[in-house]
Amino acid sequence: MKANSKFDYIIVGGGLSGLHLSYSFFKDEYFKNHKILVIDNSKSKKQNNSFSFWEKGIGKWDSILENKWSEGEFHSKFGSIKMDFSDYNYKTLNSFSFSNFVRKNLKQNNQIKLVKDTILKIRQENKKLIVVGNKKNYYANHVFDSRPNKRFKKEQNNYTSLKQHFLGWVIRTKEAKFKKDSFVFMDYRIRDKKHTAFTYVLPFKENEALIEHTYFSKNECEKKVYENYIRDYMNNYYNTSDYKVIKSEFGVIPMTSYPFYRDSTKNITKIGSAGGWIKPSTGYSFKNCEKNTLKILENIKKGKSLIIHPKTKYKFLDNILLGVLSQYNHMGEMIFYKMIKKNKTENVLRFLDEESSLLEDINIILSVKSKEFIKVFFQSFYKKAL
Repeated sequence: MKANSKFDYIIVGGGLSGLHLSYSFFKDEYFKNHKILVIDNSKSKKQNNSFSFWEKGIGKWDSILENKWSEGEFHSKFGSIKMDFSDYNYKTLNSFSFSNFVRKNLKQNNQIKLVKDTILKIRQENKKLIVVGNKKNYYANHVFDSRPNKRFKKEQNNYTSLKQHFLGWVIRTKEAKFKKDSFVFMDYRIRDKKHTAFTYVLPFKENEALIEHTYFSKNECEKKVYENYIRDYMNNYYNTSDYKVIKSEFGVIPMTSYPFYRDSTKNITKIGSAGGWIKPSTGYSFKNCEKNTLKILENIKKGKSLIIHPKTKYKFLDNILLGVLSQYNHMGEMIFYKMIKKNKTENVLRFLDEESSLLEDINIILSVKSKEFIKVFFQSFYKKAL
């Protein structure tokens, strides 16, 4: 690569959002003659984590899925619910498979380059963007940057914020213990009663599954806390302690009302968690990354701004749910039970995907209403009016 080589677009970060965006460029004929550079920091040791999402029919990632399910289960002290996903499938894949798939495809396009470097800063001189790396400088018309803005760390306490933090084990048992065709969406029966916390089960085989204990709360736990809940869960609901842990994963995902879009500029677009691409009230990100990258490509073609703004309606609703969980952190079990019990699963999925109709929105809001919700609703409405 020449020292003064210039690119149409530079993508800083080869994680979920960076690879989604680069793959979208790769698949779109419009960009076949555009020069694109993906810069990844090879020093960061990455876990092989699971990405889960739902969609209808056959998807672009089906060839690398670990499994998919059309039925789910929800368990709580209020009761158990069988979730019929109808035309949807709940799907999961691992981050290594996703990364390898995308990188293998990108190598087929000589216009897309991947390099390993640590980016120190990005500066603008006249109409030129200079991406300053530890090894060298790179030049671009536009930069997509997945690194968090320092302002978020300084200001996040000024906004409603929680963390989705979790630890999961892929467990292999000697005997068949799991229902391969059904997964556990949320199970609140064994948890820390002071917080929204649940167990999540993704069976890959009858004797192999991901068992993950997840919190929606302000602070992380010691790893032994999650591990003890997983052990208790296996003992209580699968009647076994005879298993092998073949993989472990741990993660912390921000759930916040912080306005990430403000960290983007005309020529530098924040992407991924740094761009607010994580659903604030649930922590889901895979499909959001896919949708937002396609929106970026559409806006490039139309000459529109590349700053991705959250949809006003869903931003307001996310802030309400986030506010309730922040002020009344133990209420998550009741909220999600009511939402899933009183609405069709496909309507809940459309709502969480930000594709629901106004009638579906109203029905879901009414199904989870409580005095706490009403209080937070008026707090959010008042803040919005200011």
